[in-house]
Amino acid sequence: MEIKSILHDKKVDARSILVEVAVRDYLDLAKKIFKSNEFQRKRVRGSKTVYSLLKSDIVAGCVMPPLVLAYTKPGGDLEDSLGVAFIEDPEYFVLLDGLQRTYTLMDIETELSSEPVAQEKFLKGVIRCEIYEGINRLGILYRMLTLNTGQSAMSLRHQIEIMYLDFLDTDLGGVRLVREVDEVRATQSSEYNFRDVIEGFNSYIERSESPLDRGDILENISSLENIAKENGHRDLFREFVLSWDKFVRRIKALDMKLPTELAALDIDDVGDKSKRPWGSTGTQVFKRVQAMAGFGAAIGILRDDDDDISFANLPMHLIEIGADSEEFILDFNDSIERINRSARKIGNAQRLFFRQFFKMLFWDESGAYMNLALAQKEAYKSAVKIGI
Repeated sequence: MEIKSILHDKKVDARSILVEVAVRDYLDLAKKIFKSNEFQRKRVRGSKTVYSLLKSDIVAGCVMPPLVLAYTKPGGDLEDSLGVAFIEDPEYFVLLDGLQRTYTLMDIETELSSEPVAQEKFLKGVIRCEIYEGINRLGILYRMLTLNTGQSAMSLRHQIEIMYLDFLDTDLGGVRLVREVDEVRATQSSEYNFRDVIEGFNSYIERSESPLDRGDILENISSLENIAKENGHRDLFREFVLSWDKFVRRIKALDMKLPTELAALDIDDVGDKSKRPWGSTGTQVFKRVQAMAGFGAAIGILRDDDDDISFANLPMHLIEIGADSEEFILDFNDSIERINRSARKIGNAQRLFFRQFFKMLFWDESGAYMNLALAQKEAYKSAVKIGI
């Protein structure tokens, strides 16, 4: 185990230490920490992936790019105690980049167990590790996102989720937020995709329904430390989630459905995909990221004009359909279909439509206050006027 160079990373204010280490020593540490990084993705499966090819390359003696670790022990000094730290401080190490390669190394060790000579040769081999010493949690997240350029890149959804991971600790009064890494869908009442909720919350903060992209994530990450430290933001996030849940529950209580013959087109294996409705029930119409983003942006815009408007005091119980329930669902689906046909960017146009819908619904001078049918009609006219 040998240190080859030490550089100071000014961006994350940490020392970057390049070391050469025996595969055996690395695996002894990796087996203790490879599941401990809350930000990491799941293992990439499949015999045809690049990692399956990498396995034979490693056995043949290829040189891998450095595996990247963080060392977070307060006052720790790897320059004087590198070997000791690998053995005695595994709880202070975090794997930032190289999880799939680490799985590959562990697989090779297991597969060579029946060939002691070959296994020993493999374990004596040397690999490189880059270790960030003295890096904080925000720095770990930033480095993970900037290092994430491999063959199986972390999805944008996962990046958004881990960026706001602290908010999962917020008490949400029975609402469950589902992460992509959980590999389940938010199908039950009061279950929502974490990423979708974050997009809605961000739309409120930014007063814009536009979706987050990879550039936004890295640009916004410098403000995350303040967001994490301020209880006010946590309270606001909680108010946003609970308010949205109240709206969805009110929509569910109104029991709106498409006629049976049209609702059947929403099933995956029935009908022409291009003609399937946006949603066959009120819940399906609104329980989408476009609606959450529009909701967040609309309430933010309304609040800028009226300090009395907040998530906590929106009178969801006053919301009424304002028309026959089937007629409303049909009209809503028709508006979305027309938007989809004419929009240059469909997703952005849908978000704009929902922003205008919620603005009309919750603005007491709109002429459509608390009336879903009127808000839908006004939202479509407004969206077309603005330009979709």
